[in-house]
Amino acid sequence: MTRQTQLIRQIRSRLALLDRTQRDLGQSLGLGHAAISARMNGHRDFSFTELEKVATFLEVPLHELLTFERDGVMSQ
Repeated sequence: MTRQTQLIRQIRSRLALLDRTQRDLGQSLGLGHAAISARMNGHRDFSFTELEKVATFLEVPLHELLTFERDGVMSQ
């Protein structure tokens, strides 16, 4: 699984936990439907600035959003 896929999974999981939608996320970033869909489907990367805003919107520190578990070991 790629880091981008892991990041998107983290974002989707956190959206569900907070009962927020992809549309809500897009609006918070100032992105339209097509732009947020492209990012959430892995067709386009999030910029660093967007990731900072995503973390704020999801109420999680940026480093936590970017930390992934691989085979039981945390990595960044």
